[in-house]
Amino acid sequence: MSEAEKPGGFTPSGSGLLSPFRTEERAEGPYESEWEATPAPTALDSPFRAADRQTGRGPVDAESEAVRELLAELYEDELEESLAELLEETAAFHAQHAATTVGRPDPRAVEAPAREWLEPLARQTEAMLESVAEAAGNADAPSLTEAELEELFASAVPPTALGETPAFENFFGAIAKFAKKAVKGAVNLAKKGVRAVGKVMPVGLILGQLKKIVGPLLQRVLKIGIGRLPAPLRPVAATLAKKLLREAPETEAEQAESLAHAPTAHALGQDPEATTPSPAAELALEAAGTVAGLLLARDEQESEDWLAEAGAVLSGERAEAEAYAQDVPAAEAEALDEARERLTEALSELSEGGDPRPALEEFIPLVMAALPLVRKGISVIGRDRVVNMLAGLLAQLIGKWVRPREANILARAIADTGLKLLSLEAEAEDPRRTAATALTATVEDTVRRLARLPAEELEDPVRLEAAAGSAFNAAAAANVPASLLREDLEELEARGLNGTWLHLPRTKPRRFRYKRFSRSFEVTLEARQAAALRTAEGVRLDTLLRDRFRVRTYPVRIVVSLYEAMGGGVWARQIAVAEKKHGRGRGPVALLPLTRQAAGTLLGHPGLGKDGTRPVKGRPLAPGTRLFGIELVGHRTSGARPATGPAGSVPRGPDAVPAGAGDAAGAGVAVAALPSSGRGRPTQVNLTVDARGGREGLVVALYLAEERAQALLNGAGSPPAIGPFLAALATDLADGVVTALLDGAGRRVRIFREAYEQSAQLSPASEGEEFVSALAPRVREALSTGLKRVAGHVLAQYLQGHLGEFVRTLQAPQNGVTLVVTLPGTQLVGMITAVRSGRVPSLAALSSAIRALTADAAAKVEVRAGFHRG
Repeated sequence: MSEAEKPGGFTPSGSGLLSPFRTEERAEGPYESEWEATPAPTALDSPFRAADRQTGRGPVDAESEAVRELLAELYEDELEESLAELLEETAAFHAQHAATTVGRPDPRAVEAPAREWLEPLARQTEAMLESVAEAAGNADAPSLTEAELEELFASAVPPTALGETPAFENFFGAIAKFAKKAVKGAVNLAKKGVRAVGKVMPVGLILGQLKKIVGPLLQRVLKIGIGRLPAPLRPVAATLAKKLLREAPETEAEQAESLAHAPTAHALGQDPEATTPSPAAELALEAAGTVAGLLLARDEQESEDWLAEAGAVLSGERAEAEAYAQDVPAAEAEALDEARERLTEALSELSEGGDPRPALEEFIPLVMAALPLVRKGISVIGRDRVVNMLAGLLAQLIGKWVRPREANILARAIADTGLKLLSLEAEAEDPRRTAATALTATVEDTVRRLARLPAEELEDPVRLEAAAGSAFNAAAAANVPASLLREDLEELEARGLNGTWLHLPRTKPRRFRYKRFSRSFEVTLEARQAAALRTAEGVRLDTLLRDRFRVRTYPVRIVVSLYEAMGGGVWARQIAVAEKKHGRGRGPVALLPLTRQAAGTLLGHPGLGKDGTRPVKGRPLAPGTRLFGIELVGHRTSGARPATGPAGSVPRGPDAVPAGAGDAAGAGVAVAALPSSGRGRPTQVNLTVDARGGREGLVVALYLAEERAQALLNGAGSPPAIGPFLAALATDLADGVVTALLDGAGRRVRIFREAYEQSAQLSPASEGEEFVSALAPRVREALSTGLKRVAGHVLAQYLQGHLGEFVRTLQAPQNGVTLVVTLPGTQLVGMITAVRSGRVPSLAALSSAIRALTADAAAKVEVRAGFHRG
């Protein structure tokens, strides 16, 4: 028997590719000062900054400066965060309630459940704006004092029947803050006499205009959340800004020129999926541009014209039209579903000796089309040539496994490792189809890995063949049971572990969104392990379990399940909902990045983890992102707080975390579902860098979750002693600052610049991420150490005489307390903002700037009820 005919393996003749599959005979039965001189340039440059970088001057037009200031003022970070939460919840709701249809579904039917779910939010938010507008009457915006404005919006509270998810309440509150900013923006414009705005600006008119964007904004949330809207072909927030500034739009030739000279994701050493703004950030910036245009309109007709144009952008109608005109699928998930189904059918029905190449040649371009940035790079070198080469190579590697006999072997191995999971999903399927599904996933993963290579590697047939072999080995290790793979395969993820990744959900028609490892692991979680594991935003797992679920003692028994996002767009919340919907336990209480370190710490198999991709709030998971979910076993969350107790133990409103529903027998999951990110926030630090004239400084905001704040007071005795209290507080501050600057990828850092420098394409939160990623590790560590020391010193001095204020604030109905430390520091702020231009400070200069913060007597502390970013 030739090597190619052996049932356990295949080595293509005349090729340098080595199959990852076993080659021995197998039975068909069951199976056994480093400094970066300059930071990486950003591919998302702002049109506002170009002139400034070239001339070193700010804007020369006073009216343009006022417009830029308005755009910067209207950005609302709470709106961005609430939109991120709402997108996640909409995607999860859609996954749970969308009707199952055969063939290409009617878009209106697909949207109907989520649209009805969002309708009360739209109605109540519009009603709130209308109510405030009526209360304001014809009052002219410039005539209102700050106190009168606050009083006007004091009635803008979410109704009790707004909805089950906290995301609704957060969106409602964010729109109220956004509306208040719009009124203040109109006042500032009137004072500057910009265009016709200074004539008359009744508050009722402003809010009436703002009301008109709620519908388009939620329409866009709907379309993104259910996966029916592609990523914008060009950032539209910058396009709106150009129109507001009366700048001529780029011609097609200018667009091509800018794209040709823009640094690629590969050149920047970045993940192509992560070099565009998140949908939530883009939406928040677009909302600011839309409202700015309404405020700048000279008359009612101009206002209506702007709303028609900007509203089409905000709602997603323009993006859908562009996608249709350029033949970009309006729903990449649907396009991938159909492509996977066709390849799976073709492979499962291939006759003995049949050639899979034609089906592969059809499938590969569709996978590439779902990677827009990569698609452009491949088209330059000749997409068809690359597709043909890959199809030929992959046809050799999978050819034997589509034969009936070998397909049955593969299907049986999959069933042996994941029979229980498959039986929960759907009725038994044809073994050849089971095998074809695994091969289709292997091909897709191979193409995705190869598509990220630089163009020069794809151009070279020899290098492409070598890369294809390595990519296929890794893809096979992630989709084929280890019992069928060579024992010497370097890419094996978990040697000696009988398991494989299964594609879910397996409902009909097939719409795979994620993979789940066929085994779950019951683990005894020790305190040191919980302290070492972190969420996507850098929060320690022990902090999350303490603040949300009141886990105070260790060890704790948990069940760990593993997941991987597939191409086509899936949100973390969708996975949690799908797990519960399909009967796999009660769903994970938390989903965390499955890095190699996390997989090694928890499971002893680091190969099951992946580095390089992390979940980003407000963005679907990038294909290949791995997560682990945890369920608490036999753990009951602590009971309600006592009505009386030590002086620091303050009775108050609803709990910050959902109460556990542990089994009567003491086994099973204590908490039923993954909590929304809008409720029960864990203790954290947020850092704001403000470079705007007259308010240069840093704000360190330490939020203490309700559970943690109460524990700090209880641990300090009765009456609370300042020494133990400050010692415990220092731990939270230190860990929070480390998370913000070292472990959280900058996701808790915001940078506000002068209006003419603020990016029209990056929100302050997005720019904070770029800043942190651009710093050398030693610079980040030095900055983190310095800020911990300075903020801790200022807090200690203040609280020694104001601990009673902390206790009183904790009695408020909001969850938790925020300690806001404001540090004036022009020198340090200048160093931070200069990093974007490539000027990285030395350690000596950085230390000097931090010492200046300590010596500044103007530093201050505020104690605020609830969560605040500063």
